[in-house]
Amino acid sequence: MKEKLFLCFLLTSFFCFSQGGRINGKLILKDVENYKKVSENTFIILKTSKRIDSVKVDKDLNFVFENLEAGPVRIYLNPRTYPLNRFYKHSLKENEIINLEIPYCSVCPYNKENDNICPVCHKNDNVIPIKYGLIAKITYEDKNGNETDKNGKIISKEEKEKITYKQGGCVISDCHSNWFCQLDQIDF
Repeated sequence: MKEKLFLCFLLTSFFCFSQGGRINGKLILKDVENYKKVSENTFIILKTSKRIDSVKVDKDLNFVFENLEAGPVRIYLNPRTYPLNRFYKHSLKENEIINLEIPYCSVCPYNKENDNICPVCHKNDNVIPIKYGLIAKITYEDKNGNETDKNGKIISKEEKEKITYKQGGCVISDCHSNWFCQLDQIDF
């Protein structure tokens, strides 16, 4: 009888005091007009080396993961957030509590129209386009070795140094910025 009582006490102690790490999270919604849709349909997915788990956000867009072991943790959002974020990575320490605020936008925040007015300075004189994909620069030369455009006009040193576009990367997605303001250093 004493052995059973001791075993029961040992198991109870083990489960009561063996709590691990915890992640408390909240989505910070940027497109508040879609609040109801996001609160009803968004799941947070957690992946560790030994565990895959998911929870649905509550009506206040909060979520919690408990009893997590120390180590790397990845958090994914479904449906995804814009601009495209694949996951959030953290290194959890033993019994650590992490409080996360994750910016979330259910629709692409970038204007798909050809509006190149900077949202910060409200000008377009320092705005250049952003180009995506594999960009190959083709250069032409005249018979004297001068660099020319495709029509044979010699390109001056000032024109060569002038930045005419920003490289946006080789991955093309359904949500990306179209313009870059060189003055404010912002994509929009």
